[in-house]
This record gives sequence, structure tokens and C-alpha cells, in this order.
Amino acid sequence: MGYGKNAGGMAAGERWRAVVAGKPVDRLPVVEWAPWWGLTLDRWYGEGLKAGWQGGGGAGLEIQRHFGLDGCVQSYFNPETAATLAAPSHGAGVLKTEAEYENIRKTLFRDPATCLSKERFEWLKKTRAEGDVIHWFTVEGFFWHPRDLLGIEAHLFSFYDEPALLRRICGDHLQWLKRVIEFVGNTFQFDFMSFAEDMSYNNGPMLSKELFDEFLAPYYGQIIPLIQKAGIPVFIDSDGNVEKAVDWYAGAGADGIFPLERQAGVDVGLYIDKHPEITYLGHFDKMRMKYGEAAMRAEFERLLPAARRGKLIFSVDHQTPPDVSMGNYGIYVKLLKEYAVLARQ
Repeated sequence: MGYGKNAGGMAAGERWRAVVAGKPVDRLPVVEWAPWWGLTLDRWYGEGLKAGWQGGGGAGLEIQRHFGLDGCVQSYFNPETAATLAAPSHGAGVLKTEAEYENIRKTLFRDPATCLSKERFEWLKKTRAEGDVIHWFTVEGFFWHPRDLLGIEAHLFSFYDEPALLRRICGDHLQWLKRVIEFVGNTFQFDFMSFAEDMSYNNGPMLSKELFDEFLAPYYGQIIPLIQKAGIPVFIDSDGNVEKAVDWYAGAGADGIFPLERQAGVDVGLYIDKHPEITYLGHFDKMRMKYGEAAMRAEFERLLPAARRGKLIFSVDHQTPPDVSMGNYGIYVKLLKEYAVLARQ
């Protein structure tokens, strides 16, 4: 499971782990953790990007290498099976009662060994040996998972109307996640993992700290130590304004959080003051990319002081939007490489 070395002399995954651990590195990782919208790639294909290259899964690595990024490849461990009911529309649920959950539960919690194919694991090992790829995996968090089952509105009401059902859903998910971590720990050394949560919106979290402490924190308190014991740093993926959520997840033991969306008013400098132990990923305002080099350099200058005094890894604060030309994206990557070095000088 060892790392190969890339042209910079330090493997990409090695460098990532060192930053998260607060150890010295030659430069910051140079990553796009959530690559491009489909519409963005459609534009770039028209501007000369090779047509056969796609943005998702392993194929996205070709585009990352084309632009000179460190590879950053995500794998998913999902509890759903082919027999699990799909929501009839975005935000809708697939159950309302505990009896309905009993039926759907029979289709959930697949064997973790079946979440990724044997060929995928061989590919993971191959790219790990090449040394230029950071590997991470994602699971549903304890806010996301019941929301998928209950639907957005019913899930928010469930904290008050169906607390026993909500706890049961989260408890079952916790037991499955324990199986996932046991399997992963014996199979492949990922460089980090993330809980998909999207718990915050533009004005803050969609629940109170009291509800977080009662309904989410107990499950995180059990699973995060097991993940860290397996040698895997734990990140939280929560969109929107995470000013309060940073405190909550830091208290639950998380190692990192992303994407720190600038349009939601977040300021990583404030978070570093309170939680210097946390690694912050993202925070580069994607809305500045279309305006060219001067605007992008100004954005990196805004972030540089925070990166020098804390564990901030520069990256687009979500996916690169389709108003960014391939030429401007190339300039962004050039600057990203420059400031990845400056941040450690």
C-alpha cells in the first residue's frame, strides 16, 4: 500500500496527509476536489479539450493531469442497492412510517465489498503506485442519509415528530458504516474520507446545535474514532455558511471541512482562530475565475495569509462553473501552483 513518487519528489497522498497532520511540506496539494460541471466540460470540448475525457470517477484523472493538477479521485460507498426505491423527484422521500422503513431497510446496507468493483480496487492500487493521486472516499452522513429516505421537509419535521424513527435510521446506518470501515481498513489505504452532509444553507445550518448534539453527535462520536484508528482523516462536506457547523464538527472530532463557499459569507480566517487543528479545503471564490488573471491573483492574495498560518488547502469553493473558459482555467491552475508554494514560504 506504499506510495510511489511523483516528479516533485513527494507523493501526492503523502503530501496531503502531511498537511492534515500539520507537518512540513514542500508545497500545498494542487487539487480540484469537485471537478467540473458537465456544462463546463461541454464548453471546453468546444475550446479544444479532448472529447473522450469525462469529468467523473477515474476518467476525470485524465483532465486533471492535462491541466497539471495533482490527481484527486473520489470513490463512493453507498448503502443503497438496485432494489432500493428511488425518490420520485428531487427532495422527495421514499418512506413516511416505520413500517415503510422496515420494507426499505431490507434493500439497504449492501456488503461493503460490493460497493466498488475488483477492477476499481486494482485501478486504485495502480494509481497509488504512480504517486500523483490523492484517493478519498465518501459515505452519507447522519444528516444526509435520513434526508434521502424521508425527503427534505419530512426529515426536518422528523426531529420533532418521529424522533424514534430518526434514531433508528441513524443507528442502522452507523452499524453499516462500521462494516465499511472494517472493510476499507483491510483493503486500501485512502488518504482521507468525507461525510456527505450539506447540512448548511446560505444563512447557516438547517438545525440547531441542540438537535445536532442530540441526533447527530452521538453517532459521529462512535464512528469518527474508528475511522481515525484506521489511519484515515475525516472531512465533512457541508455546503453553505458553516460558521456554526465548524464548531460542532470540530467538537465531534472531525479533521477537516469543505468547501467553504465564499458566496455564503464564510471567512476561513475566523475559523482558523477558533480551530487551528482543522484542515480547510476550498474557499477560492469560483465567481472570480471568469474575470481573468488579475482577479484570480487578488483572490489568492486574499487567501494567502490564512494558508500561511493554518491548514488551508486552496481549491475552488465548489465545481468550476461553465462561465470559465478553458484558457482562464489554465491561468487558475498556474496561479494555484504558484500560491501552493508561496503558502509554505
